[in-house]
Amino acid sequence: MNQMKKAFAAALCVFALTACGFHPRAKLDLPDTLGPVRVETSDPYSALGLELTTALTRAGATPASGDAPSAVLKITRETTTNVPLAVDQFARVREYVTRYHVDFVLQGADGLPVFDPQSVELSREYSFDVNSSAGSPAEQELIARELRRDMEAAILRRIEVVLRHKP
Repeated sequence: MNQMKKAFAAALCVFALTACGFHPRAKLDLPDTLGPVRVETSDPYSALGLELTTALTRAGATPASGDAPSAVLKITRETTTNVPLAVDQFARVREYVTRYHVDFVLQGADGLPVFDPQSVELSREYSFDVNSSAGSPAEQELIARELRRDMEAAILRRIEVVLRHKP
């Protein structure tokens, strides 16, 4: 009887999830019409640029090689800012918001933009404990990595949507 209740509860959860419109995000799959792609950033060692190159390959894009014509994903601006969000009664910062802003454009192999320049801004709020500051640099690095990963996904989703709906 106990197993029957568990099975019923599991089935109820599945039906509830489908009723609310939830569905897992599909695997990102870029169309073949994109051709070879190269990522350009102002900093050749940009972590976002390197991660985007890997993610594009995982999504089915062919990496550009040599001087052959290729599409170019240009990261025109990449900024990270930390802004105090809240202070305590002693005027010490207790909360910060980290904003990560990226402007980019995708150019086809012919050099023409595939879509208008795009901007994406992500932010994370976090608390800061002045009594335990030993972990704060590591926490800030973790937040920066998570923002980069989310930014990479947001850029690739935008590219996929535009290319999927383009004639």
